[in-house]
Amino acid sequence: MTAATAAEAQVYKQYKRRFLYAIVVIVINLSNAMTWISFAPISYHTNAYYQTDLAAVLLNVVFMALSIPVGLVAVWLIDRFGLRGGIYIGGLLNFIGNALRLIADFDFVPASARFAIAMTGQSLAAISQPFIMYLPTKLTGYWFPADERNLWNTLTSMSNPIGIAIMYASSPQIVNNDNPTNFMVLNGICFGMAALSAIGCVTITKSEPPTPVSGSKAVDVETPGFWAGIKKACRSRTFLVLCLCLGGGVGLFNALYNNLQPALCAKGYSETFNGVMGALLIASGLFGAAAAGILADKKKNWTEFIMKGAFVVACIGAGSLTVAVNYEGQEAWIIISIIVFGFAGFALYPLGLETGVEITFPVAEATSTGLIIMSGQIQGVLYVLVTAILNVPASPHERSIQTCSDLMSETASISNWKWSFIAWMVFVAVLGLICIIFFRPKLRRMALDVGANARAQLKEDEEESEFKM
Repeated sequence: MTAATAAEAQVYKQYKRRFLYAIVVIVINLSNAMTWISFAPISYHTNAYYQTDLAAVLLNVVFMALSIPVGLVAVWLIDRFGLRGGIYIGGLLNFIGNALRLIADFDFVPASARFAIAMTGQSLAAISQPFIMYLPTKLTGYWFPADERNLWNTLTSMSNPIGIAIMYASSPQIVNNDNPTNFMVLNGICFGMAALSAIGCVTITKSEPPTPVSGSKAVDVETPGFWAGIKKACRSRTFLVLCLCLGGGVGLFNALYNNLQPALCAKGYSETFNGVMGALLIASGLFGAAAAGILADKKKNWTEFIMKGAFVVACIGAGSLTVAVNYEGQEAWIIISIIVFGFAGFALYPLGLETGVEITFPVAEATSTGLIIMSGQIQGVLYVLVTAILNVPASPHERSIQTCSDLMSETASISNWKWSFIAWMVFVAVLGLICIIFFRPKLRRMALDVGANARAQLKEDEEESEFKM
């Protein structure tokens, strides 16, 4: 039977359980992101509590570092065992990792052992991240019809940044100069979310619906094997451009999360303001991602224009933010810059992941998504290291106004981030230029969906006409 004949004979069906599955994916992404970023906004307190000068950096970077080698394994396992297997593995590792982080805070644990136990737990949660972050495109590809994919991919993918926003705003309220050792509450909250997501994982009973929801899943198109899929994706110049630019965007956001708080506190901005800025970055991004997803669902041929336009606006926001963070008392300027950069930058993420699936079709969804996110983590490590190398010791004036720590013994480690942010802005501009010039996507899966749906509708109209006669 040909692909066209199969599509004509196939009846598509939508299942209400897809919304439950989407909620589970959202909650587990929320939990893992909260675990990842919980120490970044309170870096100085984290270093003091765990008695290690590099504790905050290591607890953050381990997510990026481990997701690179684990990423390929996660791609293979998700493609081999499906959505259900990926959720079970990710949910279990995330739960165990958070449990270890919480155990490290109990009184029976020696202070000298806290960091080792917490780092072990953070590492397990980091290993779970690829299994969790690769799920949205797999879920929407199998369970949601073509006209709902971009929207639900946006909702499920953006749950990761939402989790980051929650902890970026909450961590400084829980652990601060007044409560510098309140880590049991912080880790307890993260553990509670991990437990809730683990319970939700049990509700996932199937990886695929019994009946396909769209033409691209109904026709007889062979999905390449693991290595064949990777080779096919890597032979596509358009996908490689997307992998570089979108992956770079992910890496640059990771670097910004890592650097924003220490850069702002060195200029005297309050702990509350610093935390809110991280949350505002994500909140504005939600509106941008939702707008891009809805527009892309309505206007399929606008995908390239939307992504390139978003990159241009993101570059403007990055330039403005780079200047603003180097001055004191510029709250309004920083807020506007954060909103512009977040709105445009996050518009790229879920739409870009969905476009990666379109470009590489019929390669498995987890393969294209995994390669993009792994590219982002590799670049993220690079950007964090480069920006860390470029920062310089704070000036005497900056040390006198800093809000990073009230412990005078730690002020020597406070830095000026001027050149780090300039380098970050240059990276944003270079990736934006590459995207604008070289990115030319062809939506292969969508073309098949449109053709299959048109044939199915034509067949239905013909049968209805014959019945009336």
